[in-house]
Amino acid sequence: IDNPEFKDDPDLYVFPNLKYVGFELWQVKSGTIFDNILICDDPEYASKLAEETWGKKKDAEKAGFDEAEKRREEEEAAEASDIDESDDEKGDGEKSDDDASHHKKEETDEAEMNEEEKADNGVTTKHDEL
Repeated sequence: IDNPEFKDDPDLYVFPNLKYVGFELWQVKSGTIFDNILICDDPEYASKLAEETWGKKKDAEKAGFDEAEKRREEEEAAEASDIDESDDEKGDGEKSDDDASHHKKEETDEAEMNEEEKADNGVTTKHDEL
């Protein structure tokens, strides 16, 4: 049934005095920062503005990110080698306190997961076995 009071408004989406933007973003890894948000309907203008602003910084940001990742990987490798050395000092066949506490933490983490998280992470539950 057509609405007799309907009037088409081609400028329905136009907000001339827009001051704030809000959006919800789900992300796996936190730490993303957004600034300089542009809302427009002209792809050429958007590309030009992006190149003038973000385009000037992107190479420096990428280099900084790569350097931070390299440092993080080196630290993790150093920690892993320290753990391996401490395991070697304890001798073969002995469980270190770190191994026992890590195993206990995994059990606790699994016990604290709700049913949906368990299903998402591939953990079988009593209900799955039935």
